Amino acid sequence: MMMRFLALLLLVTPANAAQPADIAVALTDDLVEIDTGFSGAELTLFGAVTGVDDPQGKVDIISVVRGPETDFNIRRIVKHNLIWTPGAPHTVKGAPGLYLTNATRPINDIAPLPDQAAHGLGLDALPIRAGGREHGATDESESRLFAEAFLTEVEFKGLYRDLVGGVSFKKGALFSINIDLPATTPVGAYEVAVYLYRDGVLLGADSAKILVNKVGAERRIYDLAQKRPILYGLLCVALSLFAGWLAAMAFRK
Repeated sequence: MMMRFLALLLLVTPANAAQPADIAVALTDDLVEIDTGFSGAELTLFGAVTGVDDPQGKVDIISVVRGPETDFNIRRIVKHNLIWTPGAPHTVKGAPGLYLTNATRPINDIAPLPDQAAHGLGLDALPIRAGGREHGATDESESRLFAEAFLTEVEFKGLYRDLVGGVSFKKGALFSINIDLPATTPVGAYEVAVYLYRDGVLLGADSAKILVNKVGAERRIYDLAQKRPILYGLLCVALSLFAGWLAAMAFRK
C-alpha cells in the first residue's frame, strides 16, 4: 500500500498541458478484521487527479463501495384471525451486501443517467427487483413495493448510503475520501471504484480492493456454519437444550 501511495504522489508532478485527465487511488488499509468488539471501521482512500491544474471545483468525483453480492428474503406480515405471521418470501437476488457512495455533489448533477445505469452510480441506479410468489405471480407493482421495502430496511441498517460532500481535496491534485463501514458490514470481498467527471463527461476511473474477514472464535464459528451447516445446526440445538436445562435448574432452586 505504501508503494502505491508513493506512486500517487509522483502523479502530482507538473504535467504537460496536453496530458489527458485521469485519476488514481489507494487505500490506507485493504483488510478489515471483525471480532466480537467490532463496532464499525473507518478507512481512508487517497487519490490524485492528473491532467487538471488545481482540480477542486473543476471536476467531480464519485466513489462507490460495493459487495459482496447476496440474496435477501423479504416477507410481508399477514394477519390470520388474531395472529400475525410472515407471508411467502420475495427474494432480491444478487444485491450488494453493502453499498456506499461519496460524491462531491449529488450524483444526478454529476453523471448522466446512462452512466449511472452502466456503472451503478447511486441507489436509484441499482437494479433492485424482488421476485417471488404470494397468492399468484408477482406483478411489477408488487415487485416495486417489496424492492422499496428492501431499500428502506438496508438504508436504516446503514448498509446502503448515498453521501454528498465526503470528498476532501488536499494540496494540489491530491484528495481523500473517508469510508465508514457499519457494524453490520458483511464478510467478503469489496471493490471501491472511483470515477472522475467534468461537465457530465467521464474522464477516468480507478479501483481498489477491500477484504472484510472474521478473526478468532468468530472466524471458527463462521467457517463451521459455512462448511458444515448440519454440524453447526446440531451444536446450536445442543447449546439451546443445555441453556434451557440450566435455566430450569436455576428456577427449581
